[in-house]
Amino acid sequence: MSFHSASSARGAAASTWRCVQCTQVFGVEQEAGAVGGMEDSAMLEESWLDVSASTIGAGSPVKGTPCSGAHAQLDQRRKIRELASELIAPTHPLCEGCTEKLMAELKAARDQAEKERRIYTAELDRLNKELGDKAGGIGGGGGEVARRAEADDAEEEALVATLAALEGEKGGLRRKMGELELRAGALDEERDRYWREYNDLQIRLRASDRESLRRKIEATALQLEALNTTNVLNDAFHISHTDVFGTINGFRLGSVTSQPVEWDEINAAWGQTALLLQTLASNSDFTFPTYRVVPLGSFSRIIRRDDDRQVMDLFCQSDIGISRLFGYGSFDKGMAAFIDCVRALQDHVRSQDPSFSPPYRIADHKIEELSVKLQFNTYDKWTKALKYMLTNIKWLVASSLSR
Repeated sequence: MSFHSASSARGAAASTWRCVQCTQVFGVEQEAGAVGGMEDSAMLEESWLDVSASTIGAGSPVKGTPCSGAHAQLDQRRKIRELASELIAPTHPLCEGCTEKLMAELKAARDQAEKERRIYTAELDRLNKELGDKAGGIGGGGGEVARRAEADDAEEEALVATLAALEGEKGGLRRKMGELELRAGALDEERDRYWREYNDLQIRLRASDRESLRRKIEATALQLEALNTTNVLNDAFHISHTDVFGTINGFRLGSVTSQPVEWDEINAAWGQTALLLQTLASNSDFTFPTYRVVPLGSFSRIIRRDDDRQVMDLFCQSDIGISRLFGYGSFDKGMAAFIDCVRALQDHVRSQDPSFSPPYRIADHKIEELSVKLQFNTYDKWTKALKYMLTNIKWLVASSLSR
C-alpha cells in the first residue's frame, strides 16, 4: 500500500493530520507558547511509529526464537521494535482507532511470544533434567559398565581362541584333504588299471568264445548233416535178415521146416510191416486205390475200399488142421492184398522218381515168381517171398529219405 502525505493547516491552537491507515483527518491541539508547542510536537514526533500498511493484518502473531534470562527479554523487545518499525511509518501519524488496533495486535503478539517462551523454557528444563539424569546414571553405573566391558573382553578372547582353534582345524582339514586327494589319485590309477585288465580279459574271452562258438557251429553242422541223413523210419522199423528170414525190429517174418517160428512172432512181424507201409503211404500223401491197411499190432487187417464187409486178416492162429489142407482163407487173401498195396506204392514212388527201381518185381500175388500165399506153397518159398517183400519195402524207406 502506498503512503499518503498528511496535509496540515497549522495554526495557533491546533494542527490537522491524515491517518495513513484509514485516511481519516484528525486534529491535534497545542498549548500556547512556543516552548510548549515544541515540546508537544516533539512528544508527538516521538509517538509516531513506522507503519507499513501492506503488512498490517489482524491476528498476525509474531513468533520469536526461544531464549532465557535478560538476553531473551532484550531480544524480545528488539523484535517488537522491529515489528513496530515495519508496521508504522516514521513520519506519518495514526488516528486513535488505528492506534488502538495496532496496540491490540502488538499485545496479542506479545502474549503469543510469552506463551511460546514458557513452552520453550519448560522444554529446555525438561531436556536439561534428562541430561542431568543421564549424566548421573553414567556416573553411578560405572561398575556395571566395567563389568560389561570385562565380559566383552572375555568373550572377545574366547572368540579369538575359538578362531585360532578353527584355523588349526582348517589347517588339519587341508592336510587331510591333500592326503585324500593323493589317495583318490591312487584309486583312480588302480581303477584305470582294473578296467584295462578287464577289457583285455573280455577281449580274450570273446576271442575264446568265438573259437568255442565256431567249434559248436561245426559240431552242430555235423549233427545236422547226420540228422539229415538219418531216416527215422530206419530207426523205428529196422529191416534186416537173419539166415533165411527177413526181420523187422527183430521179428522174423516167415517160417521154415528146419527153423520153425511161432505164429505170435510172425503175427507181430506182420503188424510192424503193416504199420510201416501205412506210414510210408501217409508220408507220400498216397492213398491205396483198392485196399485200406489197418495196423492193429499182431491182429492187423486189410479192408477193401469198395466194401467194408470184406475184411482180410494179416495174422494166423495155427497151421494145424483143415486150414493147412484147403488154404488159409482170410490170411492168404490178406497177404495177397498187402503185396498189391506194396506194388501200388512202388508205382507211385516211381512216378515221382523215375530212378527208383526196387530189386524184386511184383506181379499179382507173386514176387519174383514166389507166391506170398500159403495154399499149395511151402514154408521155405513163402518165407523167401516175404524176405523179398521186406527188401522192396526197405527200398521204399530209403526213397522216402531222398524225397
